[in-house]
Amino acid sequence: MKARYVIVLASLVVLVMSGLAASAWLRRPELLKINPMPGEANVAATSPIRLEFSSMMEPESVRERLKIEPAMEGSFSWDGNIMTFIPDNPWPSGQEIQFVLEGGAKAANWLAFPMRSRTWSFTTSEAYLAYLWPADGPAELDILNPTTGEIIQITHGMGILEYSVSTDGIKIYFSSSNDMGGSDLYQIDRMKAAASEGEYISEKLLDCGVAQCRSPSVASDGKYLAYEYLNNTPEGILSPAQVWLLNLSSITAIAVGHKAHETVQPSWSASGWLAYYDRTASLYEAFNPATQEKVQLKNETGQPGNWSADGNYYLAPEITYQPSAGMGETGTSHLLRYSIPTGASEDISKVENVEDVEGTYSPNGRLILFGRKFLDEARWSLGRQIWIMNSDGSDPHPLTDAPDYNHYDFAWSRDGLKVAYVRFNQAKLSDPPELWMMNSDGSDPLELVVGGYAPTWIP
Repeated sequence: MKARYVIVLASLVVLVMSGLAASAWLRRPELLKINPMPGEANVAATSPIRLEFSSMMEPESVRERLKIEPAMEGSFSWDGNIMTFIPDNPWPSGQEIQFVLEGGAKAANWLAFPMRSRTWSFTTSEAYLAYLWPADGPAELDILNPTTGEIIQITHGMGILEYSVSTDGIKIYFSSSNDMGGSDLYQIDRMKAAASEGEYISEKLLDCGVAQCRSPSVASDGKYLAYEYLNNTPEGILSPAQVWLLNLSSITAIAVGHKAHETVQPSWSASGWLAYYDRTASLYEAFNPATQEKVQLKNETGQPGNWSADGNYYLAPEITYQPSAGMGETGTSHLLRYSIPTGASEDISKVENVEDVEGTYSPNGRLILFGRKFLDEARWSLGRQIWIMNSDGSDPHPLTDAPDYNHYDFAWSRDGLKVAYVRFNQAKLSDPPELWMMNSDGSDPLELVVGGYAPTWIP
């Protein structure tokens, strides 16, 4: 009797264990969706990775098993059973990115077997270079493939003044002259162009009539387009510029900044701050539409500035004047790094007798490109050269050595490996500007387009 009881009990245990094992097997988590999709081509260099699992997961068990080649650091976040990985830097352009989720990732429910391994890959799109051409007439927007040299003309007969590209490279916003003496705002959706076999359609966003709507700058989240608005009187006299903010969902616009002040040069940070220069008050103002915070950055010069990659700093030149021989004054230009949101500034040029301008942060925020010209007699030159330094101002050194040429319009590629720039011959003012590209260490400089200017990389 006792032996039969033991046999029955053992059988029950086996059945229960078998049931638990079957349940654990059935509850084993699976990877349901992967975005970008496995095998997808022409993925934007800024794309995040989203993995949707069949159940809630233990985050660390997934994170430690996800391997990426080439290796990429980034941040992980979870929304229920969906994991998002945002790379710290853009994916390398035109490359296959390989992923392995090694076996062993666990569900939050203890009664489940670990996941099996999964492998997949996608290929990023080539990085293209947008620019305006020609410099000596009504400009159009062109896109260049630096690898093949192929040039695609995006607009025709538009007379473009300035333009801005969305973070993902899909939408292009630009200001275009109209027949009334003003300028209107347009957009181009590159995804629509792909769907229509490459035909780019310009869609008018804002009809400004006799007024000029200029210098568009799109927010990193794509919600707003900041621009300069200059009203035009019947006598043809333009009013002082003011920065306006266009809501791209409702297509409604409001002025920002002091209504009685002239404000110009809008530019967005990745963290959602809008900076513009208040010429009346001689300062930059940084404005956060989400929180309505405002920070004032004192600056007498008012040349265009540049945001750090994380949005914590705003970099802009400032001219100061010192007495010189003969009762005159000598002006020097240093780069000031303003902290957001405190507004405190720091001189990172750290040397005298220089004219430093156009500081431009690398995509990872570790380096700064800038234009430098020495003002002392021994080192003076006609043009400014391209220099590079660490973000704290240390280790400055030149990348170009063409004394007659002024270098400007610096643009980092999204992976930080290339730099586009424009140079102009100060000794031959009749020559057109030249659009160039080089590696970020200054090697392999290459002339791309004579007459091209205002370069921007598109991922």
